[in-house]
Amino acid sequence: MAAPELLATCWTIAGDVRADTAQNISPFSLEDRIAAAGAAGYTGIGLWHGDVRRWLETGSYAELRRLLVEAGLRHIELENLSDWFATGEARARSNKVRQRLFETGAELGARHLKAMPPFGKGGWSNAQIVDSFGELCREAACHGLLVALEMVPFSDWPDLQTTLAPVMEANADNGGLLIDIWHVARSGAHYDEILQIPARFILGAEINDADRAVRGTLYEDTMRHRKFCGEGELDVPLFIARMTEAGYQGPYGVEILSDLVRAMTLGDVARRSFDTARAQFDCVVA
Repeated sequence: MAAPELLATCWTIAGDVRADTAQNISPFSLEDRIAAAGAAGYTGIGLWHGDVRRWLETGSYAELRRLLVEAGLRHIELENLSDWFATGEARARSNKVRQRLFETGAELGARHLKAMPPFGKGGWSNAQIVDSFGELCREAACHGLLVALEMVPFSDWPDLQTTLAPVMEANADNGGLLIDIWHVARSGAHYDEILQIPARFILGAEINDADRAVRGTLYEDTMRHRKFCGEGELDVPLFIARMTEAGYQGPYGVEILSDLVRAMTLGDVARRSFDTARAQFDCVVA
């Protein structure tokens, strides 16, 4: 198959940080991460809004655009927006992040922003979810952004069809799903279920690997024990084949959250994550 477009997701090359802690700003500069991703062969990169805010304390969007172009990184993913459906203080916090993501998307010509599903069973009505997703998509479109909603098996929407339902009901031209192999496998689904999703609603993809058995809780497994592609027991080539058969033609994010990766040097993790992911496409059976 054609050479894949691979995107280094923000947490894969962020170093010893986690999005779910107060220490969620990478110790590596954006300049170094962009250079490392480009040198490894990536054509895309994920940016965390907190890292962009830190960059803007001393740098500019113009300089950031220049670095991305020089590194050959044309697919930009923005991380991430939660509580887009909420009310009160949670929604106020979400709206602040939302505006930062929109600003960054417009300035950098980003491809998509990643939206997260509800957690904690807050009792949000279907009408509120659908209306809020539609609103988010309309606003994002004004900034040239797709909205890719990620299915997460330990969220309130634990499978593909449940996550797809409000997306289809909102029916926004720029709204769809981001499908991560880890989440599909840990939801108990077979990759064939991807074929049930209309192609227009598949807007993003992520690959990685894992042991067949969950280590600890699902949350602990996803945050600490993912593996480089081909070094676990998930069938990455089959996942790619089903995504292709379903009509997906966009970039593949490489998202490897693990204690091992957090301890590696930036150059090593960029090269190893790219090389192992790229190798999976040579094993895809058409």
